[in-house]
Amino acid sequence: MAKRKTIGENPLDAVVPRAPSRAPAAVAEARELPRPTKERMTFHLPVEVMERAKNAVFWTPGLTLADLAAQALTEAVDKLERKRGELFPPRKAELKGGRPMK
Repeated sequence: MAKRKTIGENPLDAVVPRAPSRAPAAVAEARELPRPTKERMTFHLPVEVMERAKNAVFWTPGLTLADLAAQALTEAVDKLERKRGELFPPRKAELKGGRPMK
């Protein structure tokens, strides 16, 4: 059954131009770009730090908490490696979960 128009043409089309539709080739190209492998990381942070991070994300268009965390951790590890004078070698085992023993 054919779709029936109920009110005719959209009067806003004359005032607000429609966004150009993406060409099928552009859509196919976008799908082919490899995405970086990601993994979930869960840990506790002080409430004050988390609230500041949420406020920063709220007021920074396009920024996500995951992006902010990745940037911050990258900068922190880079700083540790500069202080050490070399990259950290790969781990020999997985990290142990839970609270550290004193």
